Parts: sequence; structure tokens; C-alpha cells
Amino acid sequence: MEMDTEENEISLLDLLLVVADNLKLLILGPLLAGLLALGIGYTLPQSFSSQAILALPTQPPTQPPAQAAAMMVSPLVLDPVIVALNLSGGQAIEQARTELAKQIKATVGKDALLRLDVSATTALQAQAIANAVIDHWLKNTLPTPQEREDLEQRLAYAKGALASVDRLLARLTAEGAASLGQPLTRGEAGTSIVAVGELQARYFAEVLTIPRALQGLSRDAVVKQAPTLSVEPVAPKKSLIAVLAALGAGFALLLWVFMRQAWKRAAQDPQAAQKQVRLRAALGLKG
Repeated sequence: MEMDTEENEISLLDLLLVVADNLKLLILGPLLAGLLALGIGYTLPQSFSSQAILALPTQPPTQPPAQAAAMMVSPLVLDPVIVALNLSGGQAIEQARTELAKQIKATVGKDALLRLDVSATTALQAQAIANAVIDHWLKNTLPTPQEREDLEQRLAYAKGALASVDRLLARLTAEGAASLGQPLTRGEAGTSIVAVGELQARYFAEVLTIPRALQGLSRDAVVKQAPTLSVEPVAPKKSLIAVLAALGAGFALLLWVFMRQAWKRAAQDPQAAQKQVRLRAALGLKG
């Protein structure tokens, strides 16, 4: 038992001795690797991000948040953005659209808010793309010509019906009809002031909401946070790259030092030395 403890202590001392003998290499190596990685990080293209938050109204006209998020990365929005900001760079529209879609992320949170995150090589470009995406998405909320025609017809009918209901309700009130809910004994049979009031409320709601549907969603109504202008790049993380490079180099050098020491010790054992010779021969290395 004492011999095992002594052997363990000797092994630990041997390891510490190996580290001490190669201390400069284990310190300078990771330091140089970290500095080199930091320099490479400065040469890599930077990426800036612009974030916007949108809240879709619950009253018409509206789009489900998931549908709005999907539309923002669809050709209906991306193609006009590419043309407006001249993002094609001589590429085909399909390729430019694919690359732009990678820069845009539209997600819907548990709070039903739509979050738009756009990345680009400059902060101004990221903000410009985010604004363009929002603007062209809003244009797609406008009704089509056929939908506009149908809505205008509905609006005209609702206005006419509301005017008729207003006149009917005014006449019923003036005639001193029975209390609310009691059927009338003359005029429109079976019609009550309560029922007429419900009709009035329904047509009045249509007169209010149809013009909003004709105008589509407005920027002021849905944009809760305008696209931001970042001052720091989100990638590459130069400090993180340098730290990871230094740690990786330190681990690799430490492993190499121990393996080299183990190889030297194995050369002192005749049986292990023969295996080393066979290994060199198999790898085509000179002794």
C-alpha cells in the first residue's frame, strides 16, 4: 500500500516536472495562438443586427402573427426589398432572395409580439433592410383590386342600412313605442327597439372597420419598436475567438508534451522500444 502511494507521488511529481520543463512553451504557445486568433477575428467580416418589435391589432384588419412572420421572408416582400435597396449585386433574383432570407429572422413570441431581426455587414444596412421589410410587408396588407371592390360595395350597403336603421329607430322612439324588448303593435310587426338597436350597432361597426380594411395596416399602429441602429457588431466575437483559441492551443500543447515524455520513457524499455521501431516502419518514418 505504501509502495502504491509512493509510486503515485512519483508519477505526480514526474508530471509536474514535465510541465515545469515545458512551462515557457505551455505559456507562450497559447498566448501566441490567442493573439493570432484575435488578429484573424479583426479581418473577418463583421455582422450587425437591427431589431424591431411589431404588435398586430386584434381588431380587423389584421393578420395572424405567424402569417405575418412567414410573409416577411416570402418573395412578396423580399423581391421588392432587393429592388428598392439594390441588393442583387448582379446576381439572379432567386439567388439574391435566398441570401437575403438568411439575413432575416421573424419570430412570434408567447406574448404574440412579432420580433424582426435583420443582420448585415453594416449597422445602417441592417436598419435599412429592416425598415424596407416592414414597409413592403405593410403594402401587402392592402386589399387587392377585387377585394377593394367587394369592400367598397359592403361599405356602401352598410352605410345605407345604417341610415335606414337610424331613421327607423328615431321613428320608433318618437312614436313612444312600448318599453325595450316589447313587440310593437303597429309599424314593423315583430320588431322591437332592442332588435333595431342591435342592427344599428352591427352596421355601425362595419362602417368603422371596412375603411380600415381598405387602408391596410399602418406603420404607426403596428410598430412598437422601430428597427434599432446597433453600435457594436454581433459577430464575430473576437474576444471569445481568442480565448477559445488560447484554451485549445494550451490543451493541445499539454497533450503533446505528455505524449512526447511518454514516448521518451517508452524508448528506455526494450520491449516498448521494439514496438516503437515497428510503428515507425509501419508509418514509413526513419528511426
